[in-house]
Amino acid sequence: MKRRAITCGALAILLMQASPSPAQDAVALAVEGWRQTEKNGIVYYRCDSAICASGSVVSYKFQPHRTGLTLAEFEKHHHALAEANRNTGRIKGVTIGDPKERTIEGVRVLQVSREVDWDDGTHTSTIEARLIGPQRSASVVSDSPKPEWTGNNFEGFLRSLVPIMGIAQP
Repeated sequence: MKRRAITCGALAILLMQASPSPAQDAVALAVEGWRQTEKNGIVYYRCDSAICASGSVVSYKFQPHRTGLTLAEFEKHHHALAEANRNTGRIKGVTIGDPKERTIEGVRVLQVSREVDWDDGTHTSTIEARLIGPQRSASVVSDSPKPEWTGNNFEGFLRSLVPIMGIAQP
């Protein structure tokens, strides 16, 4: 796979095509203060500095392109996942709420918040989102110990992901 770097000041994020093939390009972005890894098609950014709040993780993965996905369907899916995982493994409790839909630069953004209480007494605040651009879709997840950190991290990454989601695939 060829890689092409795109720089936005100190910002860069790696985005791959929905069905990457060896001939397709990947667009490389990196985010200052975040360490990037990739596993099973999911790109993870883990906070690696004081600028992003310790314990924060933001990830994305290209998803099947479903332009007709509604906020109600998206929310229902996440409620079902929460119910299936409540009181299993290390999860003590999980709630889903705050569904939102907006359009930014022609990209639909569906999102819900998830709060998880773990059996060790810790807590994770999450924003789960689906970005639906003209020709591709991706899921984006922002996790941290505090809701305000989760929101700030999500909005920061969203500003970089939206323009790329709006780029037509070659």
